[in-house]
Amino acid sequence: MFSSDLVSLELRQCDDLPKNTLVAPLSVIREIRCILGNIGIELIIGTEEAVLASKDVYDAFKAWDAMQPEDDLDDDQDNAWLN
Repeated sequence: MFSSDLVSLELRQCDDLPKNTLVAPLSVIREIRCILGNIGIELIIGTEEAVLASKDVYDAFKAWDAMQPEDDLDDDQDNAWLN
């Protein structure tokens, strides 16, 4: 399960990064390592409250995200965790 503070992070493409590189806050790096293990992407601890991805990693994430099913949230459901 992802930490609630990860929901508010911005994912941005950074053309200056070498291929297969992701720069993120330490909390994000820890979550990635815990959930996915060694994924073959260079993970660098960054100082911004954003996740910077090389073009190839950003494009791969966007392609994966586009394939994910849309979740229809019920009106009765507590959506406070989305903020």
